[in-house]
Amino acid sequence: MKRRTFILTAAAVATIVAIPVVKYGCRHTMTHDPLVRPDVLARFCDEETIREIGMRYRSQVPGENKKERLVELLLTDDTGKKISPSSDSVVSDWIEQKIQQEFKTEKMVTVAGWILSQTEARQCALLSFSEN
Repeated sequence: MKRRTFILTAAAVATIVAIPVVKYGCRHTMTHDPLVRPDVLARFCDEETIREIGMRYRSQVPGENKKERLVELLLTDDTGKKISPSSDSVVSDWIEQKIQQEFKTEKMVTVAGWILSQTEARQCALLSFSEN
């Protein structure tokens, strides 16, 4: 084997091995709890930014500055219908429906320059209570 071929082959193998290692080390550590994770926003922002949005929302809306209150609001719709957080998929579907409905009815808030549904802002606020 020629030296050039060996070096190129070794470099290719090193790259193939390094990519999964780097991805593993840089993966997001944000929770998968649908009450706490604003899915769409998490595609654009890191966890620190989402926490900052949540803290600002809590300061803008002092009546929602408690975990229990935020959970209650997230699990209740506008008509007072409440769901039990029986499974992540049920809660995830519920949250997604609430967000879609809020955008349709223009029930949005602006926090730190972001235009969010009220539910997304509440999810950020709930995340801001958890430790890094």
